[in-house]
Amino acid sequence: MAPAKGQITHLTDVLVFGTMGSISQHVCSSLQSHGLKTVSVPFAQNVFNDEPGYRRVLTQAIDTHRPQAVFPIGNPMAMSRFKALVEKGIPLDRIINSRKTSPETEDAVRCCIFAVESEEKLRLLDSKVKFYAMAHRLGLRQPGTYRSPDDIPVDSHVIFKRDISFGGHGVHQPRNIESLRNLISHQSPGEPYLIQEFIEGEDYSLDIVRKKATAPLEQGTLDAIAWEQPAPLAGEKTGNPVKYNDGFQYSGYKCLSSRGKGPAGSREVLIKGDPILEQMAEYAETIMEHLDYHGVCGFDFRMDNAGNVYMIECNPRFTGGIEAQLSAGFDIPWLLYKAVIS
Repeated sequence: MAPAKGQITHLTDVLVFGTMGSISQHVCSSLQSHGLKTVSVPFAQNVFNDEPGYRRVLTQAIDTHRPQAVFPIGNPMAMSRFKALVEKGIPLDRIINSRKTSPETEDAVRCCIFAVESEEKLRLLDSKVKFYAMAHRLGLRQPGTYRSPDDIPVDSHVIFKRDISFGGHGVHQPRNIESLRNLISHQSPGEPYLIQEFIEGEDYSLDIVRKKATAPLEQGTLDAIAWEQPAPLAGEKTGNPVKYNDGFQYSGYKCLSSRGKGPAGSREVLIKGDPILEQMAEYAETIMEHLDYHGVCGFDFRMDNAGNVYMIECNPRFTGGIEAQLSAGFDIPWLLYKAVIS
C-alpha cells in the first residue's frame, strides 16, 4: 500500500470514495476527530454497470482534492482493479479512456495510497461459493450445503445465496422447495450459487483491522452498549485497552431485533473475553493469516441454540456495524489510516 514516488502537495489526508448508506459519514467523522482533513465523494451509479465511469470520477476526485490516501466505500473491487493498473505503469488516459490527462493528474494518482487489497483476495472473500470452499478447507465450522433441491430433507429450511450479493441482495430464504427451484431457474447459465442449511439461532458479526507489525497496535476499549445509546464522550470509556502484537485487531457485536429493521437492526458490542467473540476472532484470523490480508474486513456468524458458532460469510470492506464499533471505541478508520501510511 506504499505510495508511488512523486512530488505533490497533498491537500487532503483521506479521500473517502463511494456510496453505501451512512458509512462514509462515519468514516469521515472518525478521521476528522483525529485532526485529519477528509473529503467524501460519492459514486451513485451502479459500479458493476459503469466501471469506466467509476474510474473517471475517482480520477477527477483525486485530481481535485490531492489526497494522501483513498478509502473505498461499498464495492472495493473496482478500486482494486484501478490500483493494479496504476501500479503497472499504464498511462492514466488509457485507464480512464480519456484523450489526455495532465502530468499533474498523473502524479496525484500515482502518489496516492489506495487502502484496498488485491482483486484476487477480494474475490476469494466476496464470493459466497469460493469463500465457503476456502473456509471448508481450513476446517472452520459452517452450515451444511446441498447440491440440489432433491437433496434437502423434508421440512428442512435452507438459505439460497447467489455467488455475489451486495447489502443482503441475492440472499433468500425460500418458503418451500418450489420457491427454491424458481430462484435457481432465474440464475444465469453457469452462475454459481449456494444452497445452505438454515441455522436456527442468533446473528453475530466481527469487524477487523489487520496489519503485520513488530510493535503492538492499540485497540480501543470495548464496552457493552446498545445500538440506540449515544457514543460515549472522550475520556468516559471504562475498562482496559487491549493490545495485539501481531497487528490483528477486532471487535464483535450481536445483532438484536434485526428482523423487520433491515441489516443494521440493533447491535450490542461484545466485551473481550466473551467466548463467542473469541471464537469468531479465531476463525477470522485463520482466514486473514491464510490470505495474508491487510486492511479492514467484516465477518458474519450465527450461533445455534446449542451454542455452536458458524462462520456464514465475509464482507471485505467497511461494514454497516461501523457506528456500533466507533461508539465502543474501536476506531476502525483511524486504525486503517495509521496502518496504510506507516
